[in-house]
Amino acid sequence: MGKQIIDGFRRILLYRRMRHSLTVVSCLLLSTGAFCQKTLTLDGCLQTALEHNVAYLIASNEHQSAQLAKDELAKTALPEVRIGGKALDAPHSELHGYDPASTDGGIFSAQLELQELLYDGGARGTKSQQLSVDIDRLGIEQRRAERDLRYAVTSAFLDALESREELTLEQDQEKELAEYSDLVTRLYHGGGISYTDVLKTDLSLQNAHLAVERAYQSYAGAKIALAAAMGTPQDTSFSLQGEIGVPDSAGTFALLEKATSDSSANLDLQSADLAAQRSQFDVDLAKSERLPSVVLTGDVGFLSSGDNLNLPSDQRFNSLGYSVGFSIENLLANWGATDLRIQQRELDAQNIRLAFEQQLRALRGDVERMRTDLVSGYSQVRMIQKILKVSADNYMVTKAQYAGGASSALEVLSAQQSLAENRISDLHTRATLQRLVAKLNQVLAR
Repeated sequence: MGKQIIDGFRRILLYRRMRHSLTVVSCLLLSTGAFCQKTLTLDGCLQTALEHNVAYLIASNEHQSAQLAKDELAKTALPEVRIGGKALDAPHSELHGYDPASTDGGIFSAQLELQELLYDGGARGTKSQQLSVDIDRLGIEQRRAERDLRYAVTSAFLDALESREELTLEQDQEKELAEYSDLVTRLYHGGGISYTDVLKTDLSLQNAHLAVERAYQSYAGAKIALAAAMGTPQDTSFSLQGEIGVPDSAGTFALLEKATSDSSANLDLQSADLAAQRSQFDVDLAKSERLPSVVLTGDVGFLSSGDNLNLPSDQRFNSLGYSVGFSIENLLANWGATDLRIQQRELDAQNIRLAFEQQLRALRGDVERMRTDLVSGYSQVRMIQKILKVSADNYMVTKAQYAGGASSALEVLSAQQSLAENRISDLHTRATLQRLVAKLNQVLAR
């Protein structure tokens, strides 16, 4: 029996040395480059994300591209001016050559040509209106990209804060158990308790140390996820400034009411509504195919035939001049293809409008779920805070009773575990409330 006790103490001493060493190593790993670390607030993370996020930059470029496309379409309202020349020699004789009545011995020209589309069935105006809608829609898409980026970074920032605070709680639990372990060891040496209490306490302490190591790993992973959300996944040499408190309930429910009463101003719904408007212009463009197009053409310059140029100079026609003309084109029949195309565009427009209605209903459902989750979350916070006070008092009383021989080691460990679990539960509930507020801000972003 004595040998078993001695072996048990050796294992305890060895474990405590290992625990100290591992804790030091973990601290060194997390604090590598501590002297060159920067401290980031949520605003700082958001600013970095906006500077590096690819999706936001793509949305910005698409918006600029749509503006350029509209400017390009406006230029097509102006006449096209081209300069051209032609030299076609077609000699003929009694033995060979093209029919001189068709070729006139060739064509030789140097002209300035002009062409203007006078009427196209309203297609150009419709396209201009459609591009205006596209510009508005892509402007909203750019704001959506910024909004979603802010939500993603805020969520990752909250995850990192939660992991950091959970690490602190696990360290506090380990410290409390280490102090309690010292008390148990002293009582054992005084002959007041059995060696079984020492082993139970030591097992709980080992589990607490394992939880700390896992919390370190979780915090490091949360920092990597935050860096990735900011667009700088290779840089995790930063610390965070902030804490997870309980959001102001009055302000939160005011946001909720705003989301309920003003859901149509949601960026997703605005984008869907503009997409529906755009699809209606597709219908109008298909209908414009039934209408004629009128083109004005003109040219000025030199135009002559080969036969004319072969005449003596005093017999040649003056080849400097101009011409003006109109052309009208209209599709007479394509066997119903235009009608089918119009029907397709109308069905597409109808589906986009139905998708808008579906999205509106889904948004309202999300807001109602958030309302339920917020009410439950605030209720849980109030209950957990009361339970925390009772758990802390129970742990202190149970530990004091144990020192006086009025309670068992198992009761003390159970009380300590209950306190630790309630602390973690309180943290998770506060973090959940903060995420719900972040989601509300995403819904209300303009």
